Amino acid sequence: MTTPELDSDGRRYRGAAPGQRQLERRTRLIEAATQAFGTDGYRNTTVITICATAGVGKRYFYESFTDSEDLLLEVFREIVARMLESIHVGLRDADADPETQIRSALTAYFQLIHEDPRVPRIGFFEILGVSPTVDRAYQDMLDALVNILLALVTPHVDLETHPAVSVRTVLFGLVGAIVVIAQKWVLDEYRQPQDDVVDSACLVVGAVLARIGSKTN
Repeated sequence: MTTPELDSDGRRYRGAAPGQRQLERRTRLIEAATQAFGTDGYRNTTVITICATAGVGKRYFYESFTDSEDLLLEVFREIVARMLESIHVGLRDADADPETQIRSALTAYFQLIHEDPRVPRIGFFEILGVSPTVDRAYQDMLDALVNILLALVTPHVDLETHPAVSVRTVLFGLVGAIVVIAQKWVLDEYRQPQDDVVDSACLVVGAVLARIGSKTN
């Protein structure tokens, strides 16, 4: 029989080192929070509820997070990582033309939003208006989306007429438009077919790229 060990002595307990057990507890808390924030909402969820769902004592919550806002930020970071990963998967065909890549990326993006409604609820709604720190995280997400678009379209843009700084500003507006399309789709409970939503987003992107595209295009 294995003799239990205290966390503070740094020895293993039930086959797992203390650091591993803390990581496991943290993972369960994030999973429980993702489910709660994505269904009941951040403001309707308490630390006690999350701990109960995760099967983690409240005292262990504070070994990983300072408060519920800190946990929300971590959940949001994971949501954003999933969004960005879906887009990168759509862009994996580096030999495809920009129009095809953009359609593939947008298809993957909207598919994720459709398949897991927790993603848009947390990423588009629950994250808003919590605090300046959380608002900054939301802006960082928009920055990341702009960076992806910028890397994709820069080789095809007439930078003499439209300098990089100007293109970046335009792309911020473009990302905002795509997010609003996604938000409206979610609020309408996905009534519009996904292919139609993708077509609409592609139309917006295509119109912008046609305007700032290189003279040789």
